Amino acid sequence: MQFIKYASILALIGTLVGCGHGYEGEYQSKAVSSNEFLNAFAGIAGSESIVVGADYIESQGKRTEFDDIFVRESGSKSYLVFKGKESEDVWTIIDEDTLMQGNGLMSIQLVRVE
Repeated sequence: MQFIKYASILALIGTLVGCGHGYEGEYQSKAVSSNEFLNAFAGIAGSESIVVGADYIESQGKRTEFDDIFVRESGSKSYLVFKGKESEDVWTIIDEDTLMQGNGLMSIQLVRVE
């Protein structure tokens, strides 16, 4: 009987660990640009810490909650989608520890630190 109890607890823990989008953690942001001139100024902007949770983002003490955060595949690219009631924000997934916000002349690169 105890074996079944422990097996059930382990199965529940395994299920809960599998929940989420896989990009939860603390990220350090920095501005980057493909333009060499703008990239020189991007370093001056500094960086900030951003925490991505299962359904929220925290930055500078402010928490923004979302209805859902999930990964969307589109062609050969993957995106982390932050879906709110009336809108959605999309960040490009570069690799398992790097996200990119924006795709214009200036972008914000987020690198996971924890």
